[in-house]
Amino acid sequence: MGNCCPGGSSSVRHEQSPVSTKPLPVVKNIQDPVKKVLPPPLVAMPPARGLKPKFPAAAVPGRTTRPVDTPPREKYQEKTRSVECPPLKRVEKLGVGRKAVPPSGKIGTPSLKMFSLLDLKTATKNFRPESMIGEGGFGQVFKGWLEEKTLAPSRAGVGIPVAVKKSNPDSAQGLHEWQCEVRFLGKFHHPNLVKLLGYCWEENQFLLVYEYLPKGSLENHLFSKGEALTWDTRLKIAIEAAQGLTFLHNSEKSVIYRDFKASNILLDSNFHAKLSDFGLAKNGPINGFSHVTTRVMGTQGYAAPEYMATGHLYVRSDVYGFGVVLLELLTGLRALDPTRPSAQQNLVEWAKPVLTQKKKIQKMMDPRLEHKYPIMAVTRTAALILQCLETDPKNRPPMDDVLRELEIVRTIRVEPKVERRKRSGGDSDHNNRVNGYGSPHVRRTGRTG
Repeated sequence: MGNCCPGGSSSVRHEQSPVSTKPLPVVKNIQDPVKKVLPPPLVAMPPARGLKPKFPAAAVPGRTTRPVDTPPREKYQEKTRSVECPPLKRVEKLGVGRKAVPPSGKIGTPSLKMFSLLDLKTATKNFRPESMIGEGGFGQVFKGWLEEKTLAPSRAGVGIPVAVKKSNPDSAQGLHEWQCEVRFLGKFHHPNLVKLLGYCWEENQFLLVYEYLPKGSLENHLFSKGEALTWDTRLKIAIEAAQGLTFLHNSEKSVIYRDFKASNILLDSNFHAKLSDFGLAKNGPINGFSHVTTRVMGTQGYAAPEYMATGHLYVRSDVYGFGVVLLELLTGLRALDPTRPSAQQNLVEWAKPVLTQKKKIQKMMDPRLEHKYPIMAVTRTAALILQCLETDPKNRPPMDDVLRELEIVRTIRVEPKVERRKRSGGDSDHNNRVNGYGSPHVRRTGRTG
């Protein structure tokens, strides 16, 4: 399973370097939380040791927690993602200025449930290995069961299945992404965004509870050896993912997703697509600015070139990532794959010159589609991909236009073979035959005939 930090700046600024990843000591013996000085919500972990955590846990009588001084190990840290920590903001008292989070750890999101750690242990059979369904930079994801109406823990097979994402204590990105996820999905709701049911912060562990999507990620279906996705299903997934991204871009404060990729598109039992993993999402530029400047984060191969080169993040930087995923849907190939021939390892660099040539596009198509797709729809999709992959973000179409074009493509149906033969002089089978030479899907044999 996959995961916006609100608070976009009205001016372009460079963010500071990552702060220390050492865990902070937990506040001891909180007696009067109203008089305590607490930071506002969604502030990154402070660099100095000895400061209080952002969302302190409820004080339990008779229990005293101890600070941990051992430096964490980055055991599960993703190589393609780093942690973004904005500068420490001014601390304000509870009830003065911005609202601080109460010591109970409860966040002001009425639609979300605050779970106890015991509840989630019960729902997942104490996070047993056989309950684990995924793992990433944030931590591990476990399948659990809750009662449908009360969301109380239930035994396996009773109630509704959920996905519980549990932070890895050694992960430096855990707290930051947990905060972003809770704040963002607690505020925005859309059929094509994964639904966050609740959260938990207890015993220095950060947990998130989502709806369970049984079909897993688009990545698993595109690049595994299981049953291939049909052309219609791929187009449906692309359209619904575009709907989710369009919603983000057109929200009150334009939200830049920043990590659009196949593994962050989750599928329900009917292959409806939902975007997940909002730990890197960021509010877009305001007050007339064209971009925000930030540390480069995300996944290599999907991140827009201007962002990788300068740290300038545009709303249409997401459009580039969408174009990469659309290209993966056509070819069945990963954006980056070191096992392919050197000229083909970077999918975008290899495919862009091909996308303007109808015959070469057909050679590049995923062979698991077995040519069961309308050629006109494919060529039109290829032209859309080229627009999304434009080097200058100003030349990329907005997601509204991308969505409209995909809807038009969906209306193009497969033309009967008899009609194709009539229009092509009866030799379409020969003209459309794919010999595989130069295609990354098949091994070259050296034969020329």
